Amino acid sequence: MTVFDLTYNPFTKEKTFYVDGKEDDFDECWGGGSKELSEWSSIFFEKLYRKYNDSEMEVHFKGIIRDYEFLEDAKDAYQKENSSVTITLVDNECANTTEKLGELKELFEKMQKETPFEQLKTEELKRLFEKIVSSDFEMAVVATMSSGKSTLINAMLGRELLPARNEATTATLAKIHDIDGADHFTGKSYDKNHKELVSCDPLELKNMNDLNDNPETSVIEIYGDVAGIESKNLHLVLTDTPGPNNSRTDEHKEHTYSLLTAEYKPMILYVLNGTQLETNDDNSLLNDVAKAMKSGGRQAQERFIFLLNKADEFDPAKGEDVPTKIKDVENYLAKHGIQNPRIFPAASRMAKVIRQYQNKQPLTETEEDDILPKHKTFIKREWKHFSSFAPLSSAAKKLQEEMLVAAQGKGGEEGELAQALVYTGIPAIELAISEYLIKYALPAKITEGVYSFKEKIDNLGVEATEKEKLKGNKAEVEKQTEKLELIEKTLQSGEKAEEVKAKINEIATEQEVKEEFERLSASLLGDFRRYIQGMNASKISKDEAARNLSKLQEFLPNAEMKFRIDIQNLLENRIRIQAENAISEYQKYLSELIGGDSYEMKPAAILGDTATITIDSVLDDYERSESVKVGSHREKESGFWGGVKRFFTFGHAGYYTVDDYEDQEYVAFSQFIDEKIKPEFDKVRNSTVEIATNWAKEESENFKAFFIEKFNQLQEAIQSKLAEKRDALNNKERFEEMMKINEKNLKWIEDFKKDLDSVLAI
Repeated sequence: MTVFDLTYNPFTKEKTFYVDGKEDDFDECWGGGSKELSEWSSIFFEKLYRKYNDSEMEVHFKGIIRDYEFLEDAKDAYQKENSSVTITLVDNECANTTEKLGELKELFEKMQKETPFEQLKTEELKRLFEKIVSSDFEMAVVATMSSGKSTLINAMLGRELLPARNEATTATLAKIHDIDGADHFTGKSYDKNHKELVSCDPLELKNMNDLNDNPETSVIEIYGDVAGIESKNLHLVLTDTPGPNNSRTDEHKEHTYSLLTAEYKPMILYVLNGTQLETNDDNSLLNDVAKAMKSGGRQAQERFIFLLNKADEFDPAKGEDVPTKIKDVENYLAKHGIQNPRIFPAASRMAKVIRQYQNKQPLTETEEDDILPKHKTFIKREWKHFSSFAPLSSAAKKLQEEMLVAAQGKGGEEGELAQALVYTGIPAIELAISEYLIKYALPAKITEGVYSFKEKIDNLGVEATEKEKLKGNKAEVEKQTEKLELIEKTLQSGEKAEEVKAKINEIATEQEVKEEFERLSASLLGDFRRYIQGMNASKISKDEAARNLSKLQEFLPNAEMKFRIDIQNLLENRIRIQAENAISEYQKYLSELIGGDSYEMKPAAILGDTATITIDSVLDDYERSESVKVGSHREKESGFWGGVKRFFTFGHAGYYTVDDYEDQEYVAFSQFIDEKIKPEFDKVRNSTVEIATNWAKEESENFKAFFIEKFNQLQEAIQSKLAEKRDALNNKERFEEMMKINEKNLKWIEDFKKDLDSVLAI
């Protein structure tokens, strides 16, 4: 048996690998790069066997629990295909990251109180930290009409807060901010310009109906405790998005698409109506989901949860059992390119009513008399144990089982309700959400927070270390003095300043993004051509033309919106790269004298004036009529020649065939596409690229102006710092005082860096 020891730190991406106590690089598995464990865990055991050719292996893993579970899943999958190989995976004291964000917050507070550096007490740094550790982590709930989405969210809230009517009413964007411990909900509504309209405290269903019915309302911000989800120091925002065909503004559709393409990979909870799967409403959205799921490894798979709602309405007597329905969903999603989806069957209406009753919230007569009493059937009927079908991790399954045991231990009505609640499947979904936050969002925030502080501390440490070299070193003091004189001469001559300014002025975003614009434009054109491929018939019926037009009216605005967002993301990324390069050059020049600066780009809401696709052209202009043969009939010949024929055929009548024609209407749809649709499409494409190019050029100039202004402002600060340093070097008492302060500062830096490293330790 071969024993392997693998250590992987997800924060630093560092890894060590030992084979029977001897170190090995094993680059053929992880490629020597900085890939996440989730990206190579699926091939780890296959590579292990191929290289070491041992049918009995023991792997000791040290890291975080999330990555241990990845390896555990990979081991099970490998052994399923390779039963002759025995693998034992050992948890070598894997760390739980749940409390690390809290540690980082405590460390920041300690830094603010104890640091001797004023640079670490600025409001700018406080804002940076708040942005890192407290920024929203969003989870969007998307669905088509009649899926029970509002009921689901109300079930998670434990009260009737979102309108759940039969008609399409949820045309606004509702963002529910999880405030742990809050005893009630508050809310504010905003128009499309984010101007506050109404504030409600407390917020109740009646208020929500009023806010939602106001045509000026675009977004409703809600604050309260989403009790079923454990966010562990993270600020979860549950976003209720309108359906694909029920958005009040394009901004709502853009928001959903932005979440699909966001780098930080927010969660998407997709609600499907278990009693009515096949709809046209979500075709485009599901295609986008498929693309997102294929682009990010295991995390991309886990960020999407598909909720098979209304599962309690299935009829097993008619063959509508849960496994069959789950298979139906898998086949439905596969049509859109979605493979291996995580499907959770659930009964959100029962969960909502149980939680309302538990929370002493009012119930309707129907809920109290007809729905709540049926909670017993969820205990009695095993097919309604939807929790047992939930695709949870082993850790989450254990937590779910503990919920059931605790419920069974309560006894009486209280225990029965608690049991039935677990069986509804809603707590399983909440466990999956909580697990995702801990697995992915939390480590990312911890890493970002630690490294942002280390960068600041390292900059301060360089200066402090340089000063430490002066202690008791006359030659070094003289060297520093000469260096100061050289720097002063350089500043006075302005040569270095002009050199840095020239580098800043060389930034040219416009050319950098041109090829990318062309690539995105070509991709959009390709999607459009593929979409209309089946519509390019020269003659089709009016009904078929109307159906095609309806499809185009759905496809084209969505394609336009996605194109705008893709270009916006591109511009922001390109500007960011240019900014980072300029900052790096700037900091090289100033590193020994003064701390760096940062550039925060204005929001890139750049495409508001883009031409939009309009396809309101009536098809009447392309309706045609032609005489079409529809059959034939026989007619008896008459007249002179008819009589002659009858004479020679012994009195038999002569007949001849006559073709039947009728006028039929059709639509010249290919002509309609060529004359009306394609010009509109090209107009939008060209207009978007033109506006984006102009924005890129304008933003480049703004960026340059920012740095030039900052550079000029800092010249005086540099001169002041140089004078202070020269004074200290030339004055013995000041020099000794400076050395004492610096020694203390260095000690603080060393200790604080150790504290930071401990946060990332596993």
